[in-house]
Amino acid sequence: MFYRGCSKFVKRGLCFVVVFLCSVSRGWCDERGETEALTIDSITRRIQDTKDRLLRDSQGLSLTYTLGAFANPEFEFGLSGNATICNVIRWPELYIDVTGVNVEDGSLFHRTSVYDFLHHRTVALDQQSQKATIYPARFFFSSGHSDYYKYLHMAEGHQFYRDGVPFTQEPTVPECFARGDYHVVGIEEIDGERCVHLQKPGDDIWISLDHGEYVHKREMTSGPGEPHPVETRVLSYRLVDPSTDFWIPQRIRRKDYYGPADDPDKQGLVKLGLEINVTEVSQGGIDEAIFVLDIPVGYHVSDLLVEENYYVKQTAFEKLMDGSHWIISKLIVLALLIVVPLISFLLYSRRQARVE
Repeated sequence: MFYRGCSKFVKRGLCFVVVFLCSVSRGWCDERGETEALTIDSITRRIQDTKDRLLRDSQGLSLTYTLGAFANPEFEFGLSGNATICNVIRWPELYIDVTGVNVEDGSLFHRTSVYDFLHHRTVALDQQSQKATIYPARFFFSSGHSDYYKYLHMAEGHQFYRDGVPFTQEPTVPECFARGDYHVVGIEEIDGERCVHLQKPGDDIWISLDHGEYVHKREMTSGPGEPHPVETRVLSYRLVDPSTDFWIPQRIRRKDYYGPADDPDKQGLVKLGLEINVTEVSQGGIDEAIFVLDIPVGYHVSDLLVEENYYVKQTAFEKLMDGSHWIISKLIVLALLIVVPLISFLLYSRRQARVE
């Protein structure tokens, strides 16, 4: 009886071990299979899909966020406290409005821009200095005051700026993957976020698998074994549309460290630390008029679309009185000075004749 009891116990124990090993091996095989399915090409396509969803949403997307420096704000930042940025995108146009305080003199900074990438055109208004600039649009991952997109897609590296070549409807390729010798390390958990780890010497990238294929974390160095000169990390995500499981990164932190060329005593210290925090986000309900920036009269305009053209925007009458048409303008004024008194005299003479 004792033997039979032991036999049953052993069998049950063996069954439990077998089931446990099968479940572990199945999970290990699933993860291994998922890792093997995650190639650079497949990851690139998934990043492109995520970016297309963010940038080319048919309803349009409005974001309001703060950008502030938590370390050395005077160093290569220029704005004290938190700058407030409003981004409204409805492909192919992006509206950006930035307000903040200049570090140097404490003056208010207010800049509004509209980027039209299909027509390769940008209009930017600096309200404080009353200046307007019209120039060929750049990819907004490298343009000023679109930091959310720039830090969000750090896996794309620096976009190529091709002079005279407009944006197209085709998604751009993450260029560091196309040019770099990356390999898939495996699936890892970073801050509770399941990520696929990509690596090449001096560069480690973790792509989120839980909240859209965003760059959850990236560490870059000047070379293998050297301190990190740049680190970006998503601290939290925000659900935009539960019906489609559409997420966006809500808090993004970037740290620029002192590198080998800096003071040796500062190695490993943060040179500049920036943090983005999305405060408002909405889909749809976008007023198309927001993408039309009228340059106010009196603004100094730099039109760089075709050739450098600098002028001060004038009223219609001022334009008539100025420029290459000055002779015609003066003749018109002279004629008015003659005709108006003449007509007045004739009317007065006719009135006097009737009285008599």
